[in-house]
Amino acid sequence: MKHKIAFIDMDGTLYQTENDIIQESTLAAIDQLRQAGYKIVAATGRPLNQMKLIMDRVEFDYYVLINGGYILDRDLNEINAFPIVQRTVNDLVQLAKDNEYGLMFHFGDATYIYNDFYPMYYFSKYANVLDSLFYDPTHSFHKRHRVFNAVILTKDPAGLDAFMEAHPNLRSDLINIKTEGIAYDIFNSATDKAEGIQAVLDYEGLDWEDAIAFGDSTNDTQMLEKAGIGVAMGSATDYVKSFADMETTDVYHDGIYNAVKQILAQEAGE
Repeated sequence: MKHKIAFIDMDGTLYQTENDIIQESTLAAIDQLRQAGYKIVAATGRPLNQMKLIMDRVEFDYYVLINGGYILDRDLNEINAFPIVQRTVNDLVQLAKDNEYGLMFHFGDATYIYNDFYPMYYFSKYANVLDSLFYDPTHSFHKRHRVFNAVILTKDPAGLDAFMEAHPNLRSDLINIKTEGIAYDIFNSATDKAEGIQAVLDYEGLDWEDAIAFGDSTNDTQMLEKAGIGVAMGSATDYVKSFADMETTDVYHDGIYNAVKQILAQEAGE
C-alpha cells in the first residue's frame, strides 16, 4: 500500500533540540517523501511561535501543534482548536502562586511566563524556544486569550500531583530537562496529537491507513499505534516502541532518513 501523508514529531525526532540541528539526511528524506507525493505534517507539543527555527528549514502542509490542541493549514489558517477552559486556567494560575511554581502559558502563537521568570527563561533557552516569549507580571493575559497548554516547573511535584487528581480534565506529561527543577506539560486530558491528526485526515479526506507517523515520546504513542506505519526513533523507550510498527535509528544517526529509505523501497516493490 502506498501511503499519502507523513506526521513527524519535532523534538528528538526531526530536530536535535539542545543544539538546534536538523540533520541534512532528514531534510533529504522529507524531500524524498514530497517527491513521492506525500503531504508533510508537523505533529508536536510546541506552539506556533516555538516553530520558527524549524519552519525556516522545513515546509509543512499542516501543523498539529500543542499536542493536538491547535491545528493549522500550511498558510497558518486555523482548522480546529481545543483550548483549556477558563476556570481551569484560573486554577493553574492560583496553583503556581500558592506553591511558588514556575508557570508558562502557550497561547497558540505566543508564550507568556507568569512565575519564576529566570528559571522559566533558562528552560526556554535550553530548549531553543525563546521566540515570542513574554513576561506577564499582572497575570492577566489569559483572561483575554485562549490557553492551550501550561508548563509547570517545580522541585517538589507533590502539590501538582494533588492538583491533577482534582482536575481530571487535565493530563500531565513529564518534560526531561537539564535545567533546575522538573518541568511538566499540562493540557486537556482529551487532547492528543492523534486527535489533531484526525482533524487533518478528515480535512484531506484520508484515514489512518494512509498515514506514516514518526515519534519518540509518550505523547506520540497514539499516533504511532493508529498510523498505517508507526515509526519509533531509536532513542524511544521500550514502552513507546511497543506502539510502533517499526524502529529506526535515533535523531543523531539519520533516523528519519533510514526509515523513509526502507518504507519507500517497500512501497516501490509492491
